[in-house]
Amino acid sequence: MVFKKPVPPGPSFSVPQTIGAPGWIVFSYEKNIPVCMWITSRECIPLQVCADERICSDTIIRCEKIKNDFVVSDIFMYNGNCVYACSSFKQRYDWLKDFLKFIVPLNFKLIHKSDSKHKSRGEEVYLDDIGTPGYYREYENLVTVKKLAIPDCYQIGEDYLRVPDLKTSQYLRTLGQSFELACVNNGDGSWSMIEKSNA
Repeated sequence: MVFKKPVPPGPSFSVPQTIGAPGWIVFSYEKNIPVCMWITSRECIPLQVCADERICSDTIIRCEKIKNDFVVSDIFMYNGNCVYACSSFKQRYDWLKDFLKFIVPLNFKLIHKSDSKHKSRGEEVYLDDIGTPGYYREYENLVTVKKLAIPDCYQIGEDYLRVPDLKTSQYLRTLGQSFELACVNNGDGSWSMIEKSNA
């Protein structure tokens, strides 16, 4: 629920966006049995929780998954009511902090974004308006990159820079033996170049 565009003027509230995979935790019913699922465009995984089944009338929470941690950032629906359409992000964000106290995860961790110690790749900025999406702003993280003797291999400290495609490879070859580059740490011993948006 964020745009990758410049943030318009006005009062705003910002939160970090972690390096996790974005998705949704959904509380619903399947064949009259309450279920909790982690859903992304690639997977649908059941989660074990101890919670009042009355929240299972379609409650949808936006999260970022990092290993077995789910960093909670927003809520779209609560018991079939679209709270996104009738509240500002700041209201939902504050309310979620209290709401999470009533959910006990059994095989994973639910962490409110304000309590997260995970690395972030940028920040989400939300205007103080009801039912509006946020705006994603990347951190300017300049790191020193050294070209190695092996083609398309670049080192950042003890880690390596990912070269995902030919376009990136061609661009990096124009930068010389050592250069500064805006990158994000993937948390697995590798870094990814931050592509500049044309917005």
